[in-house]
Amino acid sequence: MPNLTLFEKQFFQFSRCHFNIEDGEKDQVFDDCDLVVLSTIAHQNGVAGFIYQNTKGLDIFSEQIQQELQAAYHHTIFRNLDQLAETIKILKLLSANQINAIPLKGVFASELIFHDLGVYPSGDIDILVHPDDLSLVKRILIDIGYTSVKGIQEEDLLANHYHLMFHDNRHLLEVHWNLTKRYFEVPADFWWHNVRTVRWRDMDVIELAPEKYILYTIFRLYDHCFYPLRFFVLISGIIDTYSKEIYWDTLLANSKKYKMRRLTLFTFKLLHELLGTQIPDHILQTKIMGYGALKKIILSGIFKGVIRQHLRMMLYTSLLDGPIDISKALLGRLFPKKGELCFRYNLPHGSSKIWLYYAINPIMLFFKKR
Repeated sequence: MPNLTLFEKQFFQFSRCHFNIEDGEKDQVFDDCDLVVLSTIAHQNGVAGFIYQNTKGLDIFSEQIQQELQAAYHHTIFRNLDQLAETIKILKLLSANQINAIPLKGVFASELIFHDLGVYPSGDIDILVHPDDLSLVKRILIDIGYTSVKGIQEEDLLANHYHLMFHDNRHLLEVHWNLTKRYFEVPADFWWHNVRTVRWRDMDVIELAPEKYILYTIFRLYDHCFYPLRFFVLISGIIDTYSKEIYWDTLLANSKKYKMRRLTLFTFKLLHELLGTQIPDHILQTKIMGYGALKKIILSGIFKGVIRQHLRMMLYTSLLDGPIDISKALLGRLFPKKGELCFRYNLPHGSSKIWLYYAINPIMLFFKKR
């Protein structure tokens, strides 16, 4: 891990999917490290469960910090168990109505990728459905007590986003019809190519092809400003779990086709450096212009938190594949479509205030903290 401090090295080592003390620096791995700060950053980045599992037998932390990590681990288990029951209920209901649905990340990843319900926190329930089924899915969810999230106009979501949001006052459910937006134009049907069926919790569940799962989670990491660290760990876990099944040439060909190649190569190099993710050598040898500077910005977000997200994303547009793509993305940030502007500032669809927000949007990008 070149150019990383000992503190940073320890944090990333403890946050891996599978940490072996042999992977650490035996003589230094526990020296000069503020473990209290490390624990705080772990909670903020959603990796407290990983650190608890990786260090619980090593007598590294004080009893208080160890109890805090254990409490986070148990909290994740209880939340994921609740999410698990609801996810299974929804998948069975949709299947009974002849609707194919693919569960994404969250509790599904906790079990199939990490084999532990306590390490990967699930913020909400995410499923992918075909666009043709979206209206029927909405009616089914409303029939069982879900309602659309207020304050966000469905017209704006359909035109500018890639999922609809529902809640039942306990669970937040995101129904995706695509897995990328804004920066990359990928057809919705792409995600359904080469899907496979796996056995999960005594039911047959459709799963994304590993190459597509990786591209989706790379986009999600990018769209969330490379924060928090648990998004990195998820990609690393997918690569580790499906290492013998991944067609790397196919993955790279698809990333090139949909203009995600530079972002994909950058992410792979970063994953290898921070989490020891096993990536083919010919990929790691690819030079990425600006890698060191962008890595420094990303590390600052992981350790200090992400502020001025829109401004950061303008910097990250340099990871798009070419000058035309970069220019389009920057212009889209400064002068977005009406629907996206309404979505960004929570304006009613067709609001007369939209022209005011067009005027102040460039200023807000630089000064708005979130």
